[in-house]
Amino acid sequence: MRLPDKLIKEIVEESKYVDQDKLAAAALSSSELGMPLSETLVFKGLLSDEILGKLVAEHFKVPYYSLQKKRVSEEMLALLPETTARNFRVIPLELIKNRLKLGMEDPRNLEAIEFVKRKTGYSIEPTLVTSDELNVALGSYKKNINEEFSEIIKKNADKTSRAKLEDVEKAAIDVPVVKVLDTLLEYATAEGASDIHIEHGEDESIVRFRVDGFLKDVITLNTDLHPPVVARIKILSGLKIDEHRVPQDGRFKFKSDDEIISLRVSILPSFYGENIVMRILRESARPLSLEELGLTGSSLVLLKQNIQRSHGLILVTGPTGSGKTTTLYSVLNMLNTIKVKICTVEDPVEYAIKRVSQVHVNPKTGLTFASGLRALLRHDPNIIMVGEIRDRETVDMAIHSALTGHLVLSSLHTNSAAGAIPRLIDMGAEPFLVASTLNLVIAQRLVRGICPSCVEKTKVSVEMLKFIEKLAGEDISKQEFYKGKGCLECGGTGYKGRVGIYEALELDADLRILIRVKVSAKEIENKAKTKGMTSLFMSGLDQVAAGVTTIEEVLRVMRE
Repeated sequence: MRLPDKLIKEIVEESKYVDQDKLAAAALSSSELGMPLSETLVFKGLLSDEILGKLVAEHFKVPYYSLQKKRVSEEMLALLPETTARNFRVIPLELIKNRLKLGMEDPRNLEAIEFVKRKTGYSIEPTLVTSDELNVALGSYKKNINEEFSEIIKKNADKTSRAKLEDVEKAAIDVPVVKVLDTLLEYATAEGASDIHIEHGEDESIVRFRVDGFLKDVITLNTDLHPPVVARIKILSGLKIDEHRVPQDGRFKFKSDDEIISLRVSILPSFYGENIVMRILRESARPLSLEELGLTGSSLVLLKQNIQRSHGLILVTGPTGSGKTTTLYSVLNMLNTIKVKICTVEDPVEYAIKRVSQVHVNPKTGLTFASGLRALLRHDPNIIMVGEIRDRETVDMAIHSALTGHLVLSSLHTNSAAGAIPRLIDMGAEPFLVASTLNLVIAQRLVRGICPSCVEKTKVSVEMLKFIEKLAGEDISKQEFYKGKGCLECGGTGYKGRVGIYEALELDADLRILIRVKVSAKEIENKAKTKGMTSLFMSGLDQVAAGVTTIEEVLRVMRE
């Protein structure tokens, strides 16, 4: 249940359903694992999901509704669009006269109640449902996207033909082109996709969504529809419609019910036509806390301590798509107070942050990371975020900024935390300057989370167990393993969402000496481990033990 841990604890304490000592132990485990207390109580078998739901319903004095043996009807689903239901985490259950029974996991959400009331025109009876059952019910919305597109084309057959015959610019503002694009965007946001790919082939145009880091085919469009769809996207993005020979980048916004979605567009000419990738950025999304990102234990403590320093350099490392920018944004959100001035240089600016001066680099005009950083220093910043350190000039400016009393945050492409140090030196940084300014390096990867609706215990083979023990360097024979068996909510994959695994390398006097004498990354890593650094793999193993992800996912990202 998505309720504050403090409230869940109060409700369970009032009920006297769980022994005080066991409840306190569960609260401690919840904090250590970064898992909500409600999930921890169910995970440890102290309460069933149903009993917890009934306790919460009793506390709020609302009815409890079990969906275990019931299916939400098509008539009820038709009352609310899928995106609205998912955004507010609600589901229409029953309509009696003009009163709609609305399934909710948080009956205090007055905004949701008021919105659904306006949307449907019915009075609302808040009704508590458990998170797991709500997830399954929301999965009932999933309709075959091919069917929906077939309906769009069929209903607008005349206009579809016109799209083939008339000029592309006119077709781009006509139905079904507008409806096709709107439907694609609706489906992508509902599925939690991070990117939409539209790829022109010889005989067809393929649309793919990237969900939880993996691409999947969604729909195949007739090639006649591809040019007007591309033109429609160009119009929305303010790009040149008649330019087909060079890459173009743009941006536009799309309103999905009450949510504003920003789309970053890249158009690339290919052999058969123009290909498009649209990155989905949810402007209304609340910045995630470090704990919600997956940071736990010593890595969390070290990062929180080091971002409170007034100066120095903090780096976040990992391959492309490992969540580095998200981590940096979360840190900026924590530091963003009226007492400090924060400036950033980014390529591109992904999210606008209030009270933060954000600069978008543009190499064509001479505005690079290095020149932007140089200019920012004249704006009296306390904290500077450089999107990425890519070259000698940028690393020199970042180190100079850290030496002159600024806290500098940035990212770097390396596979490990220790690997960031020789990378900086290879780019031309002096070892003694790196040793003097670098405070902390965080390395990270993103692993897919196990779907909470179908998680179950599993066993690994003896060979796999031996392999894991070899990597871990310790006995893990008593460790439990989990997987998702696959359900409607996760599309049969067993996975839902992503979470980070991390290693934090804090520089102390001993490590600074090693840097000055230019030892290898492996030597730095070994020294850090003797001082208690939790490696990426061990961080992943902790998430496996907590039932957050699978061992297969951890091993997959460790190979990146």
